[in-house]
Amino acid sequence: MHRLLKIVSYLLLPAKAGVVPHVLLLLLLWIILVSPVKAQEANRVILDTDLSSDVDDVGAVAVLHGLADLGQIQILAMMISSGDPWSGPCLDSLNTSFRRPDIPIGVIKHKAVTHVSKYTEYIAEHYPNDSPADIEMPSATSLYRKVLAGQPAASVTIVSIGYLSNLSELLESGPDEYSTLDGKTLVMDKVNRLVCMGGEFPKGREWNIYQDADAAANVVSNWPTPVIFSGFEIGNKIMTGQALQKAAANHPLREAYRLYNNLTNRQSWDQTAVLLAVHPEGAAYKYLDVSEPGRVHIDSKGNNTWVTLKGGPHRFMISTPKTKDLTSVIDDLMLRATYDSP
Repeated sequence: MHRLLKIVSYLLLPAKAGVVPHVLLLLLLWIILVSPVKAQEANRVILDTDLSSDVDDVGAVAVLHGLADLGQIQILAMMISSGDPWSGPCLDSLNTSFRRPDIPIGVIKHKAVTHVSKYTEYIAEHYPNDSPADIEMPSATSLYRKVLAGQPAASVTIVSIGYLSNLSELLESGPDEYSTLDGKTLVMDKVNRLVCMGGEFPKGREWNIYQDADAAANVVSNWPTPVIFSGFEIGNKIMTGQALQKAAANHPLREAYRLYNNLTNRQSWDQTAVLLAVHPEGAAYKYLDVSEPGRVHIDSKGNNTWVTLKGGPHRFMISTPKTKDLTSVIDDLMLRATYDSP
């Protein structure tokens, strides 16, 4: 756009000897103004997921790939906040099935929230992936720093659909081989916003927050960019997944839902949050409202409360009568992601 304005300014200058006549200049101006302007570069996204305990994380991964297939986002990396040792290989199998096998994956290395999964081991062992054991995979903190250091300023959207453990550790990280900046400064430099599936608004106690309340409190208090929350109440009434009965019988997305709940519908907490990665033109903003600015507070037990504050760094999404229509949007994106899969 800046280049276009410079050209327009030049064309409007008075004609001088040896300069292209005004008639031709006006013709060039018309061509420039009516020609399609190159679409804005797709949003650069890092996903942080606790893929293991629930199946909506799997659905969210599919939605993310569906959005990438549409050219609306660029997936830079994915992080695992769950301590399940099968989560990383399972995620790699999913990415491979969606024809993006080279997306880098980082895993949490310190003591982490761990639950027995109904699907991660099965998917990892029955579908192609080239992930080594978790102990050999890069740490999420290190991978965050590596990926962020290589991106333009304020260009990355982080979408958290799990525990905030990795993000807390990123904030506390120090300079390393990838960047001389400490974690908080690196985030401030490279990240434009954080989308967080967490909390319940205006107050409540939600899984992703209370499972690692200390990490959540640290992130919510100290994160240096705007944060948009998709609370429990948003995805709780958006039921999706049954449509995956139409997917190929051997697809890992379909298999994960079969193993989890026999291909019945499940709440769409994480898929709804992923839709917010496309901002502000994305589908979610056609079906949801957003709160006034404010700040979220989290206590030691993981309870969250909301305080409206002019100029505050936080906002949360609000349901509207149209929100229920996100069901078909999410189902369609999950199915789209499987269309070109093996």
